[in-house]
Formats: sequence, C-alpha cells, structure tokens
Amino acid sequence: MSSIRSRAPRASSAVVRRVMQANTGRETRPEQIVRSFLHRRGLRFRKDLRPIQALRCAADVVLPRVKVCIFIDGCFWHGCPKHFHVPATNSEWWAEKIEANRIRDRRNNKILKRNGWLVIRLWEHQITPTALRRLESKIGARVSSGNRVENGFRCKLAANWIVHRKKSAAGMV
Repeated sequence: MSSIRSRAPRASSAVVRRVMQANTGRETRPEQIVRSFLHRRGLRFRKDLRPIQALRCAADVVLPRVKVCIFIDGCFWHGCPKHFHVPATNSEWWAEKIEANRIRDRRNNKILKRNGWLVIRLWEHQITPTALRRLESKIGARVSSGNRVENGFRCKLAANWIVHRKKSAAGMV
C-alpha cells in the first residue's frame, strides 16, 4: 500500500491550498508561550530537536540534560478528542491521515520513554496558567530527582532550579 502522503488529494480550492501551505508547524503561538514560560523560570532548552537522533521525531521543546521533551500538539493535526472534526471534503483520506498521526505519536512516546525520556504532550488549547504550573511541577520533579549526574555531582541545573523555586515562593522573582 502506498503512503498516505503520496495519496493526498488535491486541494478543493485555491484558498484551501494557500491555507494548507501556510501551516508550517513551527513557531506557533502556543509553543512561544510555553518556551517563554520556561525561560522566565530559568530553564534552558533546545527547540525543534530530535531527542534521539535515529528517531524521526522532533520535539517542540527539549531539555536534554534531564531528558525531558515537550510536544505541543495541534488539535487538528493530532486529532484532539475535544476539537477535531473530520473535514467534509476528502473525509476518508483525512480520517486515515489523522489516525496515522495518532499512531505515530503513540509509537514515538513509547520509544522515547523506553530510552529514559520524560514525554510531556500538551494540546494547543491546554496552554493555560494552570497547565503551565503543572508543566513546571513535572519538570521540577524530574530536575530535583537528580535524574542527571555528572562526575558524581548533581547537575547544576537541579541546583539552579531549586534556588529559583525558593526565590519564587518568597516572592523574590
């Protein structure tokens, strides 16, 4: 059977074609909000990086020192159960395409977890102050657990994170 991409139908109109071409998948507003939030908390990260070079999967935000990767999934492209609706035009192809994306995401999650990565997936509509605080807690737990040790010493990132958390709690940041 040929790949889904090779069987993609033509756009139903010139307008649809332009809209689809404009979807880059990078530098989205939800990604910018998450990165800005993490940066303000003193965390340094890489963006649009493959956590495992051999795996064809780039995370939106990667903290390589503590092996955390964050994916901000678009409701349409990743089939959000709350917001995704199969388009009326070419519905059979779109249903197959989105299901293939879901399967790929689950497969990549398993591979990353097996290799020691903490995988965090957020829907684009979930980027709220509450979700960002939960994200901070998950990363903080990973960092303060001493996940990464260099030459017998706890990673400097963990020490910086703990200091920042104490300053935040004291209202100094």
